Amino acid sequence: MAEVKTQVKSLLDQCWEVYTAGEVRLEHEAETRRMQPPKEGSAPGRSVDRRRTSQSFFGALSLTSKKVTLYPIEGNRNTEQTILAPDLLQRETEAEKIAVVLDNARFHHVKALTALYEPGRLLERITPIHLPPYAPDHNPVEHVRNTAKNNIANIQRETPEETFGAFASHVTGRAVDHDFEHLPPHETRNDPVP
Repeated sequence: MAEVKTQVKSLLDQCWEVYTAGEVRLEHEAETRRMQPPKEGSAPGRSVDRRRTSQSFFGALSLTSKKVTLYPIEGNRNTEQTILAPDLLQRETEAEKIAVVLDNARFHHVKALTALYEPGRLLERITPIHLPPYAPDHNPVEHVRNTAKNNIANIQRETPEETFGAFASHVTGRAVDHDFEHLPPHETRNDPVP
């Protein structure tokens, strides 16, 4: 982790735009309770219809502006969707040199994606930096995501769009002071390794 911190600090000192990025999946569950008409000779029955809907997002936290940019991911989180989000990010970033700190999800390391970072290719302006394995608590964007999920968790919204909109509004509507040196405290009581 010290190596990643040193590399990020060096890039920031050289006026690079550095983002920490990660994916998040939100779920919305709707319950509809219905009364069934009674069958002959019995009491009316009740049924519960549960419908789950989910939406994934790619979030990128700028370490200079302290703002998060969200990109919805259509369908499953996979390499193809992971290519689209950084491409949009680099198009919206004015800085010539961009670094993106990513976790070690399998689809961040496939050849189809890593080849696109080479000169002359689609993502040539982006330099990927990968966090060490099992280090999600060291990624600042993960803390922003967790705070937003906790903020919207206790309010049941009527539609999935309201749930996803509340999350997006919470994440993008504020500046956060998270970077690799200033992370919120982490509960270590349940960590498997001290």
